[in-house]
Amino acid sequence: MKHWRMIIGLLLTGLLRAAAGDADLQPVANPRPLLDELQRKMKSLTSVYFEFTQERQLKLFAEPLKSEGVMLIEPPDQIRWETTAPYQSILLGNRKSVAQFERTDGEWHKLKLGFPQLLKRVMEQMSLMHQGKLDSLTNDFTVSVATGSVVVVTLVPKDDKVLSLLASLEIRMPPDFSATQEVVMNEPGGDRTRIIFHREKRDVKILPGAFDQTKPVEVAAIKAAVGDGK
Repeated sequence: MKHWRMIIGLLLTGLLRAAAGDADLQPVANPRPLLDELQRKMKSLTSVYFEFTQERQLKLFAEPLKSEGVMLIEPPDQIRWETTAPYQSILLGNRKSVAQFERTDGEWHKLKLGFPQLLKRVMEQMSLMHQGKLDSLTNDFTVSVATGSVVVVTLVPKDDKVLSLLASLEIRMPPDFSATQEVVMNEPGGDRTRIIFHREKRDVKILPGAFDQTKPVEVAAIKAAVGDGK
């Protein structure tokens, strides 16, 4: 269950990032203008590539559990979330289907998903968000915004099933929405996951097969192809 809680949280958060200091943050009474501006910028994207580090802090452990990987999104609905270390796993999705692969003994193995319908719903939400259709978020989340040296968008799920897995998402970015930075996923029991995006490239070249749910292209080829992104 914790494995799927992590995956669902990661997919929902998709393209956003958080700054460390919140001392100067002020709540925004009417977040609509800021959300409209974010929506305008997201609509112009043709594709996005990220490299990330994930730090999962569990109450039972003093040190966070760390992993790293790559995320790739192509509108209208293609998403690839790949963990490259300390293990290798690929999660692929679109509006019609989702697929997961894990690498063992040097070979990729396709897994049977335990929660396909829930994952499909998450994929749909992410694809809508990255098309700039942020109104879909207000249907499923209570949204609040605070501004300062960064913009922080806090999402609280309205659905009880999602809320039982995810208490809130804190999404952070520069005031001009020019790049993504970090996200903090808070769980009901007090555990949390922090995802730090070290590199973002927009409008990149997408290789054929990057989202193939039968035999996805290797991540090394994807990294080699994104050099002409913004």
